Amino acid sequence: AIGTAQVATMTTEDVVALGTAGLKAMGSAQIHALTTGDIVALSSAQAGVLSSAQVQGLGTDQLANLSTDNLRALNSAALRALGSAQLAALDSDQIGALTTTQVAQLTTAQIAAMGSDTLNALTSTQIPSLTSSQVAAIGTAQVATMTTEDVVALGSSGLKAMGSAQIHALTSGDIAALTTGQAAVLSSAQAAGLSSGQLANLETDDLRALGSATLRSLSSSQ
Repeated sequence: AIGTAQVATMTTEDVVALGTAGLKAMGSAQIHALTTGDIVALSSAQAGVLSSAQVQGLGTDQLANLSTDNLRALNSAALRALGSAQLAALDSDQIGALTTTQVAQLTTAQIAAMGSDTLNALTSTQIPSLTSSQVAAIGTAQVATMTTEDVVALGSSGLKAMGSAQIHALTSGDIAALTTGQAAVLSSAQAAGLSSGQLANLETDDLRALGSATLRSLSSSQ
């Protein structure tokens, strides 16, 4: 068996020459011993065979050097194994490179642990792929820092999945930008989370789109 000290001294050419079978045979400690140069040189096929245990062995510096093609090649189990510190190590280009299928496969714990920078790195193309459970897992502090474009990109289903505290965390700019389709799915409980300041920024078309139960639930102070 190749020791970690030996792995660390392997040439990048030799690591690539291991192929998928050789990389798949490595333990998490061996994976951790790979240099950043080795990580950069991995083929997409090699990245595709990384197991959840191997991915957990990757250091933040290694992940920061994983190419966007290799990130897209990670299987769902490997992707879901990434910890919060590992996800935070990925830059906006790497996060933005994830496929919509991969975004939908992230665990609610991963979504909840995402920093604002990581969450905001998701593109308006990726945002609609978030599931209702994932949207519900976004913290209020994260919601408050979401771009208006991303809030709109959530669509009706995404907005419907938000709790009243999340709705309350939306900025006045977010509220003003909501589509009539999004306004139409606001529930009574969500409307109760709206402040008077937010309601003042709701477009007239959006007010007309509110359901009768939602409209009746508004308090006099709102």
